[in-house]
Amino acid sequence: MRYVRAALLATAAIGLIATAAPASAQQVIMGPDGHYYRLVPVKAPPPETVTGIPGQATADVANTSSCRLTSFTNGEYQPEYVTVCGPP
Repeated sequence: MRYVRAALLATAAIGLIATAAPASAQQVIMGPDGHYYRLVPVKAPPPETVTGIPGQATADVANTSSCRLTSFTNGEYQPEYVTVCGPP
C-alpha cells in the first residue's frame, strides 16, 4: 500500500507540474530542413528602427546601366532574380 500511495503522489505531482508550465512557452517545431527549433516568446518589443534619411529627402540618380529586373520569385529560403541587359 505504501508503494501505491507513493506512485499516486508522484503521478499527481508530475501532473501539477505539467499544467503549471504553459504549453506555448515550450513549443517545438520541425523546420523544412528536418531540424527541430524551440520557439521562445519575445520578452520585449524590438527597438524602433531609426533611419538617418528624412522622409522628404529626394534623389536624382542617372541610370547608366541597360540592365533591368524582369522577374522576381520570393522563395522561402532562396529568392530568384531574373535580369536582362541590353536594349529594351
